[in-house]
Amino acid sequence: MFRTTARWIAVFSLVILFASSMYAQCGVERWSVKTGTDSQAPSIDLSTYISSTIYNFHQSTRPASLPSNSRVAPRETNQYRLTGTLIGYKRESDSDYHLVIKDSSGRTMIIEVPSLSCVGSGSPFRSRIGTARSQFDTKLTATTSYKTVTAPVAIKGIGFWDFLHGQTGVAPNGIELHPVLDIQFTGTITSSDPNVIAGYAVAPPAATMPADVVEDNDGGRVQVFRGGDAIANILFHGGAVIEHPRLQIVFAGNFDESSRASVLQIARGINARLRFDELERYGMRNQSLATSVSSVEEPVSGNDLDVQRMLANAVEGGRLQQIDENAITVVVLDANADVAVGTTRDWLSYHSLFHPTELGMPYVVVRNVADRDAFREALLASVARTIVNPAGNAWY
Repeated sequence: MFRTTARWIAVFSLVILFASSMYAQCGVERWSVKTGTDSQAPSIDLSTYISSTIYNFHQSTRPASLPSNSRVAPRETNQYRLTGTLIGYKRESDSDYHLVIKDSSGRTMIIEVPSLSCVGSGSPFRSRIGTARSQFDTKLTATTSYKTVTAPVAIKGIGFWDFLHGQTGVAPNGIELHPVLDIQFTGTITSSDPNVIAGYAVAPPAATMPADVVEDNDGGRVQVFRGGDAIANILFHGGAVIEHPRLQIVFAGNFDESSRASVLQIARGINARLRFDELERYGMRNQSLATSVSSVEEPVSGNDLDVQRMLANAVEGGRLQQIDENAITVVVLDANADVAVGTTRDWLSYHSLFHPTELGMPYVVVRNVADRDAFREALLASVARTIVNPAGNAWY
């Protein structure tokens, strides 16, 4: 009986490990720089480091642009040592440990530890990333829920400029340590029980977010549309506007000619909707809304990272053009697609932005629901929100 039970426990454990590996994912945006598989990583001297502070990092001038596969000196070409207090942590869908540290004045910044399964064998950072991951795991357990903690730490890692997309704890200029190569816990660790904060806030009290703002799969926030008025609830908070938008339609999955024609008819007509004209007050020009169709027809399932990966592969393979800063890529999912934004599947459309190249790609994902009025409203809502908030960072 004991042998039979032990055998079933072993089999069950293997099933859990296999399932976990199936759902482990790696990121997309600037991933070679994040993990050290870019061409410049071997030239970084890991035998030395620069002692710095969170304040000093906050004072750094953010670069005008961030190349996809190369580094911006000097921040991204040096190893740094920072001290501070770890106040929160989480394991993200891209397998990173997302950690938030703060200084004595309350300034925060993000540090991240990738999973070894997402780090190429040629990365000079690989062994030290594994060490840092183990150092963290001996003290704390990162899960998909954000947890708060108070833990004095000393960290070594490579500077990294991230795109701003509503990340919890992000420095105002987007500077991080990514990857972390060493993390020492230098004092007493205190944590609540385990004080998982709904809404993923840096510290109590939890941030109150609107019901249509959700966490995405790489630590940011996006706004989803579940139905209702597509235009009246858009609030402009300043920033970039897509003044001359055009739509680039990507059919992701199986579509017959009738479905394709219906989608294109709706897409080409949404700017004729009276409420769409209201966006002109923010600088959008509504004389025309050009629409093109790509040849990408890959089915997508999983989560938003899979959408980004599909688009990045299409750009790299020349099947999708990314040369126009006014283009909004609209990914239309077929009726059978099951895609999550973070852990949320309850949506008709959402919008975000990522960088398959140095040029950002604002994109909308919309379900091809049978109700044509619901599809039209979902497309209109997320396209309109993209125009006034192309970064998709869910400000509100």
